[in-house]
Amino acid sequence: MKKILPAIMAMMIAMGINTANGQLNAGSDAPIDITGDQFEAFRDKDYVVWTGDVQVVQGEAILTAPRLTIFGVESGNLQRINAEGGIRYTNGAEAISSRDAVYSADDETVIFTGDVVVVQGEQVLTGGRLVYYTQTGQLNFTSAGADRVRGIFITED
Repeated sequence: MKKILPAIMAMMIAMGINTANGQLNAGSDAPIDITGDQFEAFRDKDYVVWTGDVQVVQGEAILTAPRLTIFGVESGNLQRINAEGGIRYTNGAEAISSRDAVYSADDETVIFTGDVVVVQGEQVLTGGRLVYYTQTGQLNFTSAGADRVRGIFITED
């Protein structure tokens, strides 16, 4: 189980996107608490699955999803984390929601797909697909369909 915690932490930190400046929010040393209706670990497979109202909490950061699959657990070589079925991440000040999110260690990305909404204060970005590059802080938001990427930015004036 200790190998799972860095993987979850990586996804939560990566999902803490600050859309104003494209930077990661600071990580936390707080413990990670994962709950769900069911947990499955497979003897000959290198992944674990949490299902049923999965909630991952670290400090003020909360990730919820109906299903969370973590690949690379037994080998100690985190490959991927899939959050599926309608995900929501919030850290109190910012929130991201989408149908699915995938953290990939190989290309150091978090990819959100399906009705992606990023909220930071009064600022809102929506689109079909968001790719976040964890090492560089680069964001690539695309429409991924008929709708366009939309940003609503409120000025202080």
